Amino acid sequence: MKSNIIIFGIGHYGKNAYWKLKNEYHVIFFADNNRNVQGTSYEGVPVISGEEIKNLDMNDIDIVICTRAYYQIGSQIFDMGIFSYYVMLEGFLYHTDLNETMMPVELNRVPYYKKKDDGKNILFVQNAACIRTHRVAKVMKEEGYKVFLLYTLAPPYAAYAKYTDIYENIWGFSSANGILDFISNSDFDVVHCSNEPDILVNIVQKSKKPVVADTHDMQSIRSDIGIETLVLEYLANKNSDGLLYTSEYGMDIAKDKYSLENKEVFFVNNLVTEQILIPKSLQKLSALDHEIHCVYEGAVVGGDRNSHRFFDEIWEKIADAGVHIHFYSSSAMEYCKRLEKISSLIHYEGSASGEKLILEMTKYDCGLAVFNSVGNNRLHLEGASPNKLYEYINARIPVVAAGIDSLKKFVEQCHVGMELDFSKDIRKQLETVCRLHIDENFLIRNNLTMKSHGRELVAFYEKVKRESN
Repeated sequence: MKSNIIIFGIGHYGKNAYWKLKNEYHVIFFADNNRNVQGTSYEGVPVISGEEIKNLDMNDIDIVICTRAYYQIGSQIFDMGIFSYYVMLEGFLYHTDLNETMMPVELNRVPYYKKKDDGKNILFVQNAACIRTHRVAKVMKEEGYKVFLLYTLAPPYAAYAKYTDIYENIWGFSSANGILDFISNSDFDVVHCSNEPDILVNIVQKSKKPVVADTHDMQSIRSDIGIETLVLEYLANKNSDGLLYTSEYGMDIAKDKYSLENKEVFFVNNLVTEQILIPKSLQKLSALDHEIHCVYEGAVVGGDRNSHRFFDEIWEKIADAGVHIHFYSSSAMEYCKRLEKISSLIHYEGSASGEKLILEMTKYDCGLAVFNSVGNNRLHLEGASPNKLYEYINARIPVVAAGIDSLKKFVEQCHVGMELDFSKDIRKQLETVCRLHIDENFLIRNNLTMKSHGRELVAFYEKVKRESN
């Protein structure tokens, strides 16, 4: 690519492309046909209309289309006389001109990784590494492994900057061929690859290295997915050397669905890395106004009533009972602000993470693990392991669950919360749950940290490595 680029599309793919390309290329503009974003900027880069491109001197500028509507955008710029352009989806880069169509392009030219000693290592692979991947990697580093990260979509500093230092090296690749060549010719002991999508798992399986597939969410128990997703999930589970799941429920489904009797299979919930010890909690808001203040942290979804994170109706019912809901989310600001308009008792508190978030949550009375359980997402929710559950407990606030039987079972058996029954008096139930006391060392004492499962993870990886040789 030329040194100057225009990223066409300011959505999910476009923003991630910016973080991936900004250190090597000069992003001079974003372009988008949506009038609502034209004239704005992202990270200081102006957003222009697609039509404004025809007024630019394109001799030293390349266009990178970052939207699923790449064919239509390609036709649009073709009509401007621009016959050479790139497309980047899920971090994979392709080139099109008058002589070739969607040809893979690899930007990374790093040398193969070669061991300098007999130490153990793991390469973590994910399109954009999530908090679970970072937590497992951190624990394995503490267990004496060198850990590395390969990504396609977005580097970790785009969302989880504090985890970048745990990796010996971080590589961004832009083609299946480049990934496969690099892994096949490098000295990695085990490749840990996360799903959603399962594309990368299926690529690295061809490297002849021991591959662990970490299924964060089993997509085949969701609704409205295509045959391609089903096939990729089947191949990821069937052909990997080891399988890791986020819950026992999800693991048992996969065993039956894909006949995994002869596979190395293990599950570990989405636990916090280690319990954050809070020297002093913040004053409860309820101590000042004598009202109930709940907190929710995590993603929120607008426009999809079938999403388990569509909270409009659920939160309205809780607010109608005279209960405050405070939420922390990095989701779209517009939807977060719209949720506030449902009730004066719903408060958007911005985005926070790590120790800051845990400390912030100590000022609330309980944490909400109440999901929109409808249709096929009921099965998906049963197999999930929400991070927030353990983070609420870390903040020493009881958990209000609803929509997931496995969550109800956990909070009631461990005496850290209760299920909310919307057919009964909501406020009275919340008054009851808010009286529960969470021990200071609850997570440590009950082995509910990722660190407490370090030796089990070591045994799992080592067995995968032995059995695959």
